[in-house]
Amino acid sequence: MGKFVVHESEVAGERRDPPRVSKILISEHTVGATKISMGVNITEVGSRIPLHTHENEEEAMFIIQGEGKLIAGDEEIPVKAGSAIFSPIGVQHTIINTGDVPLKLVWAYAPPLKAHRK
Repeated sequence: MGKFVVHESEVAGERRDPPRVSKILISEHTVGATKISMGVNITEVGSRIPLHTHENEEEAMFIIQGEGKLIAGDEEIPVKAGSAIFSPIGVQHTIINTGDVPLKLVWAYAPPLKAHRK
């Protein structure tokens, strides 16, 4: 059997620009997962997750701290702690931290991004 539990404190995370940190918790690299990957993203106040599109993966997110604005396609939707977000394949999206604390969310991709596979 492989590893079943990864604690966020065990993962250093990758600092990215615009200012945010992404930690890959569940992936083929960490626990051997091949059909899904999951992690956390902490976006600094006033920062954002850049506008991007996934051509082959669906993405689900759950905001656990803070508030912001999701821009998906031509829609702008306010989000806050407790909001669940679905991003279909091929839809451009970004999340902007509009609050006064870091915006922390859990993300999951199915299938995993190529970078999350061996």
